Amino acid sequence: MSKIFITFLCLVLFLQGVKAQDANYWSSSYNPAGFLTPGAVIAFNRDSGVMFLNPALLAYSDKSSASISGSIYQYGNIKIKNGAGTGLDLKSTTASIIPQMISATISLKGKHPFTVGYALTHNPVMSYQVTQQRDAKFNVLNDSYSPGNESFLGQFKRLNSINETSGIISGGFKASDHFAVGISAEGQLRKQSFNSDFSSRALYNVNTGGLSLPPIANAEESYLASYFHAGIKFKAGLSYDADRSHLGLTISSPLLHLAGSANILSDNELNNIRFAGDTLNFLANSRQQKLKATYKMPLSIGFGYAYDVKNGQIYFAAEYFNKVNEYNLITPHDGNFVKGDVPVDLFASSSLKFKDVRKSVFNFGIGASYLLQPDVTGFLSLHTDFNYADNGLYKDDDGYAANTAYYNIYHCQIGANIKKRKFNFRTGLLLSYGTTSKYMQYVNFDNPNENNTLAGDPINTRASNFSVGLMLSYIHNL
Repeated sequence: MSKIFITFLCLVLFLQGVKAQDANYWSSSYNPAGFLTPGAVIAFNRDSGVMFLNPALLAYSDKSSASISGSIYQYGNIKIKNGAGTGLDLKSTTASIIPQMISATISLKGKHPFTVGYALTHNPVMSYQVTQQRDAKFNVLNDSYSPGNESFLGQFKRLNSINETSGIISGGFKASDHFAVGISAEGQLRKQSFNSDFSSRALYNVNTGGLSLPPIANAEESYLASYFHAGIKFKAGLSYDADRSHLGLTISSPLLHLAGSANILSDNELNNIRFAGDTLNFLANSRQQKLKATYKMPLSIGFGYAYDVKNGQIYFAAEYFNKVNEYNLITPHDGNFVKGDVPVDLFASSSLKFKDVRKSVFNFGIGASYLLQPDVTGFLSLHTDFNYADNGLYKDDDGYAANTAYYNIYHCQIGANIKKRKFNFRTGLLLSYGTTSKYMQYVNFDNPNENNTLAGDPINTRASNFSVGLMLSYIHNL
C-alpha cells in the first residue's frame, strides 16, 4: 500500500492536468451519476469499488480494499468560433496523461462493525490557453485626422489554469438492518492562475515628411491574477435498502475558509486616441501581493435510487446546488492606481477585483449495469452538467470574472468491470460535449475605433467543448 501511495504522489507532482470545466460542478468521472467510476454513487449499487461520495455506503464494505482511478489518456478541445472577430477563432486543445484518485477502506470488525475510508484526489479543473491576432489595413481612425485606411495590429491572449487537490476521510456504519449512516470531511487546496492580455494599435495615416514617423493610436490591457485557497467541507450520508430498492441521500456543507493568498499584476495604457475632440493618453497599473483570497462552494443535496433487475441494476441520481451571491475571490487594496495628474478616479478595489457569482443548479443522471459474463459487468451512464455562471447576476461590469466556461455539458460513460478473487479491474470511455450560441466575446477586431478604444464591439458567438478520456481503475482486496 505504501508503494502505491508514493507512486501516486510522484505522478501527481510531475504530470500536467487534463482539461475540464471551471463553471460546472459535475466532472466527467467523479460525480454522483458517474456510474462507471468505483464509488461514484449515492445509492448502494452492489459495487466492489471504494465508496466515497456517500459515506453511508461504507457500511456495506466488509473488506479492506484499495483503489487507484485515473484518466490515463484524455483529449479535450474548446473552440470559440469568431472569438476575436470574423474568422478569428479561439481554440484550446489539451492531450494529457494523469492519475486522479487513490482511495482505500479499512473494515473494523466487532460487535458494532464500522468502516473507515480515505481518498486523495487530484482534479485538473481547467487548462485553457488561447491566442489570436489581426494584422490588416482598413479604416480604423476618423478620416478627419487620419484619412483612408490605417495599418492595424490587434492581439489577444487568455490563459486560465485551475487545479484542485483534496483529502477525504469518511466513516459509515449500519444503524439497523435497512439503514446506514455516515459522515465525511474533505480538505481542499485550490490553485488558479488567470492571465488576460489585449493590445490594439493603429498607425495614423498621415504624411509627416522626412524621417518623422506618424503617431500610433494604442490601447493595451494586461491582467494577471493568481491565488491559492485552502478550505474544508463536511458531508452527511444516509442509505436505505429494502429488497430490490436502494435509496441514498447526501447533504454537503458550504466550503469553509481556512487560508488563502493572492497576487495581482495589472497594466492599462491608452495613447493618441482621440475621443470627443480630446486626445487620450492614459496609464494605470498596479502590483499587489499577499492579498486575501476566498473561494466558495455552496450547500448541495444529493439523491440516489438504484433498483435491482435480473443480472443488473438501474440507477438514478440527482443533486441540487444552492446559489452563491456575488463575492470577490481576490479583493485588491483600495486606492487610485491611475498614474499622472488626470481628472479620472479609478480605484483598484473595484477595477482589479477577481469575482464570482453562481446561480442555483440541478443536475441529474441515469445509469445501468448488466452482467455480461460471470466475472464481467458492463456499465453505461448519461448525466447532465449544467453551467452555473451568469454574468447578468453581477452588479456591475467592474473587475474580471473568474470563469471561462459558459455552456452546459452532457456526459456519457461506457465500460466494464472484471472481477477476480483478489482484485477488480475496470476500464471505460468518458465522453463529454457542450455548446452555446451565447458566448460573449471579450474583444472584437472586426470594428475597432476610437469610440470603443480600439477593442471593437463584442457580440455573442458560438462556443463548443468536446473531450474523450480513457479511465482505468484497479481495486485490490487486502
